[in-house]
Amino acid sequence: MPGTVITDLRRRGAVDPGRLLAGPLRGVGLQRLDPGQRAEVAADGIEHALYVTAGSGLAELPEAAERAAEQPEDAEAGVPLVEGTAVVLPLGSRTVLTAGTAGLEYFHALLAVPLSSEGGDPR
Repeated sequence: MPGTVITDLRRRGAVDPGRLLAGPLRGVGLQRLDPGQRAEVAADGIEHALYVTAGSGLAELPEAAERAAEQPEDAEAGVPLVEGTAVVLPLGSRTVLTAGTAGLEYFHALLAVPLSSEGGDPR
């Protein structure tokens, strides 16, 4: 198959698909969070698609995650993340991912948002 490229994301971590593909896909890769580790994902100028491949965790609004870190007893439940869960963050949205006791592994895709024909807001 000429032009075929196979990449082991477990070994490499992330790749730039722009070398091979046209379209909005700007980056793909596997991300790992250790137990209890947090990562904020912000859709500022780019959209995100996440797919949990292993482990578990929680997706929360940044404000709720901050309160949970300061006062765990008053924590509001976020969206549970388990293997097979998909999360899409459209422009302007944010979430904080917190890994569960076994950690969290997820496939992360970055998607460029084309500007409108008027040159203003995307979409």
